[in-house]
Amino acid sequence: MRRELFELTKTKLANRPKQIIDLNQWLFVTINTAKAMIDNTAKSQFAYLNHFIKCDTTREIQYLFDKIQGKFGSLNFSKRYSPNYLYLCSLVANFPPMNLSAENQKLISAFIGFNDYLLYGI
Repeated sequence: MRRELFELTKTKLANRPKQIIDLNQWLFVTINTAKAMIDNTAKSQFAYLNHFIKCDTTREIQYLFDKIQGKFGSLNFSKRYSPNYLYLCSLVANFPPMNLSAENQKLISAFIGFNDYLLYGI
């Protein structure tokens, strides 16, 4: 499922939509981009991603993403000014408030374990 969602999302993002409307795709983009930041700057900090699993709303996810961006997406992040990175961040920011289900939280956990990054593939 993760590989399939990665390929589907990568294909969709190639057309540069202004926003994502599918919650699962948005969660994947968000977690995947956050993980890319940590992987690029501080691989020993991957455990930080587990905080996403505790989020109950998309707003909490966005807030945590912003914290990760501030901590890992700053000076040492080599893709800080990459058009792909800026685009993915805009997708994360432009998603409506929604509650997350237990199923969404299971998906988040699965997405944390995925090791290919949209940042380098779109």
